[in-house]
Amino acid sequence: MSSVLIVGSYGTFTNEIIHKFYKENWRIYTLICNKKLIKPTHVFEQYVFKYDSDSIKEILTSCRPDAILFSGAYDPLYKWNDKSDIEESLSYVTGLSNLLMCSAMLGLRHFVYVSSDKVYEEEYVIDIKEGMPTTPNSFKGMTISQGENLAMHFDQTTQLEVTVVRIAGMYGIPANREACTDIYSEMCLKALVEGQLKINAKKVLSALYVKDAAETLYLLINAPERKHGLYHISSMEEVTEDAVAAIIQEGYSQQIDILDQTIGLKHRRILSNERFCKEFDFEARNGYQEIIPQIITYMKSHKNLFLHNDEIQNGKSYRHRIFQLFKKAFPFLECLVFFLPFFLLNNRSVDSVYFGGINFYLLYVLLFAIVHGRHQAIFASLLSVVGYFFRQMYGASGFSVLININTYIWIAQIFAVGLTVGHLKDKFREMELDKNEQIDFLTERLNDITVINSSNTKIKNYFAEKIISSTESVGRIYDITSRLDKAATGEVLFAALDTLSEIMDTKDVSIYVLSNTDYCRLASASSEKARALGKSVFIKDYNEIFEVLKVKQVYINRSLDSALPMMASALFDDKSNMRIVIFLWSIPYEEMTLYQSNLLTIVGALVYSVVVRDADYLDALAYRRFIPETMILQEDAFKEMLEIYRHAAEKGYAELSVFYVHSDFIPLKELSGRIKPLLRGTDYVGTMSDGNLAILLTNTNENESVYVRKRLEEKNLRTYKENER
Repeated sequence: MSSVLIVGSYGTFTNEIIHKFYKENWRIYTLICNKKLIKPTHVFEQYVFKYDSDSIKEILTSCRPDAILFSGAYDPLYKWNDKSDIEESLSYVTGLSNLLMCSAMLGLRHFVYVSSDKVYEEEYVIDIKEGMPTTPNSFKGMTISQGENLAMHFDQTTQLEVTVVRIAGMYGIPANREACTDIYSEMCLKALVEGQLKINAKKVLSALYVKDAAETLYLLINAPERKHGLYHISSMEEVTEDAVAAIIQEGYSQQIDILDQTIGLKHRRILSNERFCKEFDFEARNGYQEIIPQIITYMKSHKNLFLHNDEIQNGKSYRHRIFQLFKKAFPFLECLVFFLPFFLLNNRSVDSVYFGGINFYLLYVLLFAIVHGRHQAIFASLLSVVGYFFRQMYGASGFSVLININTYIWIAQIFAVGLTVGHLKDKFREMELDKNEQIDFLTERLNDITVINSSNTKIKNYFAEKIISSTESVGRIYDITSRLDKAATGEVLFAALDTLSEIMDTKDVSIYVLSNTDYCRLASASSEKARALGKSVFIKDYNEIFEVLKVKQVYINRSLDSALPMMASALFDDKSNMRIVIFLWSIPYEEMTLYQSNLLTIVGALVYSVVVRDADYLDALAYRRFIPETMILQEDAFKEMLEIYRHAAEKGYAELSVFYVHSDFIPLKELSGRIKPLLRGTDYVGTMSDGNLAILLTNTNENESVYVRKRLEEKNLRTYKENER
């Protein structure tokens, strides 16, 4: 089963992609940033991390998708507006960069970057083809274009295949008001909210329905190969704003006014999908004439999802407005309520001997200036002036109070104190807000620096470990060759098992030697599982493995068939004849990468070079090892070979069986001629001190040796075991 990792928050676009890949029986993983989003039913596994998180590498290692689909320009996570353009741009590029780097490091196969027609923001008389340079003007357009350049750079400099797909004006049936981001749903929403549409008849639109977009992405990802790294996908369906407005006006039951604001030259920007359609045989199946009425019907049926309360029914907003008005008026009402006790205190203290010198109005103004600030200080001062006038008129006329200079001095005093203290209060409040904002900003920067430092430390430690203990380091390669060089004569294949097991990180390794073009025979194996194919392998029974090996490639068991090895590699002589086959078992699927494949090829080549050298050395010493004109080993040479196989058997790398043959005074040359046809090429015959012969059967247990002894007995050659003498 193929798998895909979809990177992007859930929305009309991502939900449609999930549905499409599920129908095609793909395993679906998703990467989102919002913990509140509910995992769709068809998603096999959901990961909630930021795109620039250090955990992305572990996520990709865990799921090992066949393809990664970065929704990019159509990801609902990014809210492109004037206030957050810079932040969104930085987040977009860093997240994409992290995903690309991790994908390339882990040797993943395919990365799809979803772009849009926003990278073209000028007018074009002709259809825009892939080769035409981009012309972004806005922050969003420049960011998406920068993402394209970054993705294409990884395609050119790494083993990762990256495909950039520009989808022109994708639209769908929105789930709610926030999802109304495409050209058609925006117009439908404006008509529903405002009851009118402002149109420009010279503006030409072209959009692709989301189901068609999902279909194109599936065709692209599912294809065995892609001829290009950049494709334009569009409906090629041209329509003007007035034609869309007419459909919307017809769809709504209420009155929709169309305001014609046509001015200027023709506004046209159409992407040509000729390249994609030729390669993948695609044709858009959904048109705006059918989909726009569906959008309108959905909006009318779910008005609560698209309209605010005051837009649904104006009366429902009164409570909210009254609450907001009361919230703003409360400090002034508080000021008015507190004025009454201060007014009474001031009137009572005028004739008092002890409290006559206290200015209660001044205290009142100071209190509200200190607590609330300048606006309440002004209001409190006005109330104090009214109270002062009211009290003075007890003993004098209003006119005399107005012409009294002390009245204006008192008013100036009240306002000066109130405004000064209120202004200071407001300044302190602003300073406090600025200080908190600065603290928050510095705290955020500190957190960023901490995260960056942590990431840098991890990277430093990773590369330090790579330098010291990496399996592909110069020191490691030297260790491999040294270990094989130090192996005893004839013991190289057994030493190679240790080397392969350690380097490839698996305990189950087997090495087969080709005896002819049809069979290969087991030379050594590190475990029972590694012997699963048997001691002799008929090549035609495993064509799927050997067809790959014959073209000098590494076989990888991507179907995860438990009856077959996970990886296999063949070693060839200088005449391109297959000589040795290495089978690896129990390798985790996530480690079956191009890197591991190359590593197996390199280590196998080192092993083979030492094996050839060992064989050449033994051939050179044939006159010392074999009795002349026979294939019978001298006693010392046979004992040396027997010791090698016994040592390998103790480690579980091989099986052996030893028995003896009575010479019966038959010449050794004749005995050699009679015995060798009855044995395999990997078996050994040697002389003993008593004149009899010893036979070493490799990769054969005691029960299996009975059949060999029987063949010899039939040729009148008497055999016996050591304990049968």
